[in-house]
Amino acid sequence: PPLRTIIYAAWDAEEPGLIGSTEWVEEHATELRQHAVAYLNTDGYSRGLVDVGGSHTLELFFNQILEEVYDPRIDVSLKERRHAFDLVNAEDDKAKAEARDRKDLRIEPLGSGSDFTPFLQHLGIASANLYFYGEGQDGSYHTLYDTYEHFTTWQDPGLLYGVALAKTAGRATLRLA
Repeated sequence: PPLRTIIYAAWDAEEPGLIGSTEWVEEHATELRQHAVAYLNTDGYSRGLVDVGGSHTLELFFNQILEEVYDPRIDVSLKERRHAFDLVNAEDDKAKAEARDRKDLRIEPLGSGSDFTPFLQHLGIASANLYFYGEGQDGSYHTLYDTYEHFTTWQDPGLLYGVALAKTAGRATLRLA
């Protein structure tokens, strides 16, 4: 069994101001300050390349996980696929040199606008946001076409990248626990 408590949560009222996650963090702030190790967030996904935004203390941790989870359509690790993309699509010489010479992928710093905000910016809990992007057809988010049928037709047919996201987040959760 895990050595730490794992809490799974689905938040309400994210779009009108992160209300659900913020209220929960405010109510449990004392306990979170004492016991929380990290907060992992997913806020939608598509298919394609993995991306991790997060606290830089988690960069090595996620690089290890991305080496172990494989892209569901091609037989390479998520890290290897993203690294190859970054190398080929580097916008300038500095970015190309970094993609060529740096062993680990950088995780992007988190801004605000998703449910990690109260954990990271209110309590200082190391946080990460995981998703896939780049190959799904966008344009239906929060419209009447934002349906299961549309998603499984255009965003992630077969839910293959949903499984890869679950493997990535699940592996991270178990390691943190």
